[in-house]
Amino acid sequence: MWSLWTDAAHAARWMRPSITDYDETDASIDARPGGSYRFELRGPDATYATSGTYVDVDPMERLSFTWRWDDSDEETLVEVRFADDVAGTRVRITHTRFASAESAERHGDGWRGCLDSIAAVFEPTRG
Repeated sequence: MWSLWTDAAHAARWMRPSITDYDETDASIDARPGGSYRFELRGPDATYATSGTYVDVDPMERLSFTWRWDDSDEETLVEVRFADDVAGTRVRITHTRFASAESAERHGDGWRGCLDSIAAVFEPTRG
């Protein structure tokens, strides 16, 4: 699961809120403290881009990074935690520092869609 979040080739395949409504994302990732990332999501009517800086990187355990859409002054903070689970890896996303409850709700919907996209693209095989 760690590489899905820290390798641009993997993130490009799932970092979008809908696997069917968006094309593959253009992604660049430098997952180290002070490193940056950028995601450009191509939708049916527009391209949306977000970028930020990695604050903390604890391999296999935790990522923390700033988040800002190109067309917004709002800079928020994302923390992603990874924990072993009997079914695989549990991922917990905490996204904070929103200017409004509406913005927090929109981002929550987006993250739920991204997690659905991970499941659709990287569904594990059971044997």
